[in-house]
Amino acid sequence: MQHPSSLRLVLSAVALTAFAAAQTPITPGNLIVSRVGDGSVALTGAAAPRFLDEYTPGGVLVQTIALPTTASGSNQILTGSGSATSEGFLSQSSDARYLVAVGYAAAPGTASVTATLAPATPRVVARIALDGTVDTSTALGDCYSNGNIRSACTTDGTSIWVAGNASAANGNGVRFTTFGGTTTTQLSTSPTNIRTIGIFGDQLYCGTSSNPFQGVSTVGTGLPTTSGQTTTLLNGFPTTTGPSAYDFYFADANTLYVADDRTTVAGGIQKWVLAVGTWTLVQTLNPATGVGCRGLSGFTEGGVTTLFATTTNNLLVSVTDTGPTSTFTTLVTGVTNTALRDVQWVRTPSSVTYSGTSCANSFGTPTVAVGGGLPVAGNNSFAINAGNCGPANITVFLLRFGPVLPFGVPLPGTPACALVYVAADAILPTFSDLTGAATLPIAIPNNASIAGVELANQIAAFDFSLLGFDLPIGTSDAMSVILGN
Repeated sequence: MQHPSSLRLVLSAVALTAFAAAQTPITPGNLIVSRVGDGSVALTGAAAPRFLDEYTPGGVLVQTIALPTTASGSNQILTGSGSATSEGFLSQSSDARYLVAVGYAAAPGTASVTATLAPATPRVVARIALDGTVDTSTALGDCYSNGNIRSACTTDGTSIWVAGNASAANGNGVRFTTFGGTTTTQLSTSPTNIRTIGIFGDQLYCGTSSNPFQGVSTVGTGLPTTSGQTTTLLNGFPTTTGPSAYDFYFADANTLYVADDRTTVAGGIQKWVLAVGTWTLVQTLNPATGVGCRGLSGFTEGGVTTLFATTTNNLLVSVTDTGPTSTFTTLVTGVTNTALRDVQWVRTPSSVTYSGTSCANSFGTPTVAVGGGLPVAGNNSFAINAGNCGPANITVFLLRFGPVLPFGVPLPGTPACALVYVAADAILPTFSDLTGAATLPIAIPNNASIAGVELANQIAAFDFSLLGFDLPIGTSDAMSVILGN
């Protein structure tokens, strides 16, 4: 692993120069760090250029994507305040195909950029595809005027939720828009001072430190797009001044990590656990004495969570949660006149690959490859491999077919020569591994018979509708399935 001091040299020599060269694709499994400042001038309240630096998980610089500093066609400038520590957050779309960042359509050097007024200075959402291309055509003229736009999230790069702070008259709180839009809908009138926003399990959340919302809250139910929503603090989080919550990461439905920028033992990365309807703070991981955290991301594999964070002393750090004594590793040290605002561990985009054959194997032991080549053991079982498939149910129907009998019926999506005679089982397995290593074994009963006739083969039909994929039903007759999220 490259030493942080040598990384500083690389960053100084390469990453601090804005360039318009074609970008290389962003690699899933790497880190994207939101950086403000190019190192040439001191950071102040004036607009400063913004960059997305891609690193390996070990802290080796891969590439730098410069966000626009001049307008071009529908693409707007996107800069950030050099001194506003509550800005510059990143998120990745639910389908993992895009990153989103926010800022101001203000040229570098624009004084007191947060005090500029929209729509003369729109608040801009950047959509960055994993091929490295940047689109800043979403320029919002009705929100966060004379205030901060801080973060955004999206499901698919089209529906977008934004967060920030301003007066009521200038458009504050959590708001909804669409890609390429110029206006927004305010979802909830309280709280109005929002730092971060994100999606987990098809629910919209926000991070705040505005009484009485001290931590993470839900915004409405599901993914709301209309006004009149209620923001609800997660049960168990504090309601009085003290915490200073920023970014957050759900390891699963019952485990939530929250970045806190207090420079006391209470700051760092808090771990909250849900039990019997109440969230409880079980530990706080401190990067170092007197150091808090603001940006946060991570992944969970085999029940073990690895976290990445940006700190109040301008570091990118990592830690694997093995308990209260977990040790932090410094990956990147921010150079003078730059600030590392946030980090996003890049998930693999959603994908399902389906392929089938004719009825060559309709009788006898089928030849089946699932998840890229896992063989079937006889005719009894097979497995699906999932790459970055978040918690989601997949309905698996186990069915059997055999010789043509008078009451055989075709199953949609299967070869015409395969007739189904009896539905045996339906199960609801759940994938929960977000790193591409989840395997779901599925047992298929053997030697089934109907009307005294042994069925020579069996199939498994998959309904992907609960994952949102519009696919034909697949079968285990020489089928290959790869899932990703």
